[in-house]
Amino acid sequence: DVTGVQTCALPILPQEKARKQDGHWVPEFDLTPASEFGQIQVLMPPGQSFFSPVPVIRALKDKLKDFSDEDYLLPIGDPSIMVAAAMLAGQATGGGIKLLKWDRFQQTYIPIQLDTSGKAV
Repeated sequence: DVTGVQTCALPILPQEKARKQDGHWVPEFDLTPASEFGQIQVLMPPGQSFFSPVPVIRALKDKLKDFSDEDYLLPIGDPSIMVAAAMLAGQATGGGIKLLKWDRFQQTYIPIQLDTSGKAV
């Protein structure tokens, strides 16, 4: 990405899998394996609602404005927000995004490349 640090963009921490501890949201997923792909950035807070999409889209656009072909999305949380984040990330890159998919058998994230531009992946 622009800063020279690869980003692993996390669309949203799942509301039902996060708990409050000492006044802070604490994820119940161990995302340490995902940090192998870059610095994890949380795009939306736990409990974010998509019933009012305009402010959510605005916030996602701002946070994904520098998304590049080198970045990854880690799809966790509200499916509507995951789809919106993927669409905006694809716009930023001209159609291609990389996702991290958890493989429960290998206990690791597998990078998946998607491209809607018609270019070879």
